[in-house]
Amino acid sequence: IRSFMELAAPEQVIILDELEASFEREFDYLVEAENLGRFHRELTMFDHEAKVPRPIAATSRVLVMELLDGVKLLDGVRSYAREMAAKQGKTLEELEREFKERLMREGAPERYTGPPAWQVALYLRSVRVRDAVVNGGVWAVNSVLSAFTGKRVSYWHTTLPPNAPRIVDTLMRVHGHQLMRMGAFNADPHAGNFMLLRDDRIGLIDFGATKVLTRGERLAACLLYAAIYRNDKSMLLDMVRVSGYRSKNFDEDVIWDLVRFGFDTFGQDLLRGKNVQQFMDDLYARDPWYESASNLTMAQFLSIRLRGVAMTLNHPVRCSDWWGPLAEQVLAEEGVPYESWSREVMQERFGPVTKAKGAATSRLASFFNGS
Repeated sequence: IRSFMELAAPEQVIILDELEASFEREFDYLVEAENLGRFHRELTMFDHEAKVPRPIAATSRVLVMELLDGVKLLDGVRSYAREMAAKQGKTLEELEREFKERLMREGAPERYTGPPAWQVALYLRSVRVRDAVVNGGVWAVNSVLSAFTGKRVSYWHTTLPPNAPRIVDTLMRVHGHQLMRMGAFNADPHAGNFMLLRDDRIGLIDFGATKVLTRGERLAACLLYAAIYRNDKSMLLDMVRVSGYRSKNFDEDVIWDLVRFGFDTFGQDLLRGKNVQQFMDDLYARDPWYESASNLTMAQFLSIRLRGVAMTLNHPVRCSDWWGPLAEQVLAEEGVPYESWSREVMQERFGPVTKAKGAATSRLASFFNGS
């Protein structure tokens, strides 16, 4: 795979390097138990809406953790979608295929525009109350009917959708905290790594692919999201120059679109009618890139994976809507407010760069691993 990528897509080798390092860590359950313990301790402020299980025991091949009562988010979503498909006379596979075709044809909207979490919660609560009232009547009827006929009326059950706005909001805030305050995050947050718990909280599991940032890398992530949130192309381009990014033309529009796609949005305001492959091919044709930094590669994966989960819930997001304001707050709290940054300050703070070899090399390490 590496040899093929070096020939066919050298700009992607850096991503392969980071994934290889992540996979090496992911299958050591002693490491995962340590990660799990840290997230269990440091995410307690979210306990009312998200739960990280406590590790109990571990070896390099086995991990025992606290039991979470619920189902995987992906299974819960698919179960609801299967029932909705059946009501339309379709299979789940047909419904999923239609969704993918519509997404390819129309693209993803920039942001979710449906009812907010509190309205969805109110609807879900009202349906539960209605079911309870109806089933109270069913119980009364059955008490009489079964005594004379031996027959019983079935209880009423309404299949309820997950509260997608609340789930997405919780996941975005929890992972923003991980990235920008903890400097450690689950770099593979797909729908199979979250649970829908019976108490309506979200379960966070599988911390094998945990990425730990230096303080400098964490502040770089903050600066990046603050720049995107402010639509500050000048600051973003300064970061890119300092990072050692290299391309044929250093096309500023291509770079801005690349960063927004990698870290922020899949929306049609960015893709402009193209699908993902067409969009990336067009950018590379306009300005081929051959060197880029690796330090925030897994932060990019974090963003892409969470946006994928949000799309599964039919709730498209822009990460900067959540992480931009938090980023500015963290920068201010740590004595490096957004307004204090410039290319000169970056160069002075992080020192000269020693050029690395290779088609795609890590350059941010030289700048963003300071204290």
